Amino acid sequence: MSFTAVWPIIDENDADAADEMTVGTPEDVDTLLRRLAEPGAGPAVIEHQARELIVDTEGLLGAPGTTRIPDHDVAAAVHQGFGYLTHADPDHDYSTLRGDPASPEYRSEYVDYPAGAGVPVEVLAAALKDFLATAERPAHVTWQPA
Repeated sequence: MSFTAVWPIIDENDADAADEMTVGTPEDVDTLLRRLAEPGAGPAVIEHQARELIVDTEGLLGAPGTTRIPDHDVAAAVHQGFGYLTHADPDHDYSTLRGDPASPEYRSEYVDYPAGAGVPVEVLAAALKDFLATAERPAHVTWQPA
């Protein structure tokens, strides 16, 4: 199984700067998190290839009913030494991790993480490795409504 991660790069010389990585092994998850910790890296939107595509009835990406989109919304970030994760799918409402109360709020163009939603990067790594292997919302972490 694999997932694809796409994230923006803040670059004053290139307003469209971004990066992408296909993650297929647990070691790839560690590489992804190192890259997300680099200066300028924003949150990664993650699409698991083993999950179903659904019809875009709302017209999020074109005319309603003409495009197929992922049935899940997952984003991960590394900010100020903490890992952040959001998840939603047909079985789970949009949620973020319940993390260290000392972790700062992190806001981006795509996703906002409240203060206290950051976890040690090792915990984020374990959650993403679980998601990679199962294509399901990680169960060994604590979730809270986003």
